[in-house]
This record gives sequence, C-alpha cells and structure tokens, in this order.
Amino acid sequence: MSEAQIPQSVTYELLQQQFPGLNLSEAQGLLIALLCGESLDYFHNWLVELEHIRFDEAELNQEILKILYEKSVAELNSDDFNLSLLLPEEPLENRIEGFIKWCHGFSYGFGLSSDLYAALDEDGREYIRYIIEFSALEKSQVVEELADESDYLALEELIEFVRVGALMLYYHLKGRDDREEAVSQLH
Repeated sequence: MSEAQIPQSVTYELLQQQFPGLNLSEAQGLLIALLCGESLDYFHNWLVELEHIRFDEAELNQEILKILYEKSVAELNSDDFNLSLLLPEEPLENRIEGFIKWCHGFSYGFGLSSDLYAALDEDGREYIRYIIEFSALEKSQVVEELADESDYLALEELIEFVRVGALMLYYHLKGRDDREEAVSQLH
C-alpha cells in the first residue's frame, strides 16, 4: 500500500469538492461491489466503471482515487471490521442522498457479474434485494419521513446494516475464491 493516506481531518465534503462530476458515495459503493468479484486489476476496472456513473467530463484525480481505493481495500481486509462508508456527515439531506447513492453504486457494481449473485446464499441474496430497494429510495420522501431523532437513529442503523452486510458479502465471496483456488491447486 502507498505511503499516502487520507488525513483524519479531511472531510467527505472536502474530498467531494475534488470531484464535481462524480458522487464519491456512489463511487465507493461501486468499488466495494467490484472488490467482491474477481479481477486482475480492480483499480483499473473501477476507473473504467466510474466513466459510466460520472456526470461530467472533468479529468478525475487518479492519485486521490488511488488513495481512496487503497483505504477501502485495507478496511475490507482489516481484522477490525472497520469499513467506513464514504458518506457526508451532514446535513441530513446530504447523508440520506449519500446513502442512496452508495447503495446505487453497490447494486450497479454487483450487477456487473452474474457469477457473484449465483454464489450467494439466501441471506446474501436478501441483502442484495435490500440494497436495490435502498438505491431506489427518493431522498425527498425519506427526509419527510424522518420526523425526530429516533428516525435519524433508524437511518444510522440502516447505514450500519449496509456496512456490515457489505463486509459479510466480501468475506463470503472471497472465502469462496480462496477455497476454489485451493481446490484447483490440488488438481
């Protein structure tokens, strides 16, 4: 992994300003889904797919994207289950939009490989169905329905559900890859 790291003081908003034509929540959701699959060059595949979800032609800062990529990979492979979803902290409307976009990116990325879905157990498939439902939510409707602090806590619980579910899918699918590799090496 490179020596460059994102300082703790860097906020989502500051990072997002570097990418006016790309939603970073959606980009990270896409990346995490791609990392669940198989590839010889995940970073390159991510850059290719980012071209399909961006909404302008401004040049992407690949150095910052590489750092975000390495950070996400390190978090996925951490023994501490410390994957953090790249979402705005506030205002609430932006956090909701980031959550919806993250789910959209994940469902898009996961849908690029039919092999991934076929390899899931029923719990994994149910998780993917939830992600697809979350990605179809309308931000304005969700904002209207969040009337008090307990509703905000429910949103945070959904975010945690998505975060932990993404980790579980990653571990499940990577465990499958490791088992298949071990079996193929025996033959």
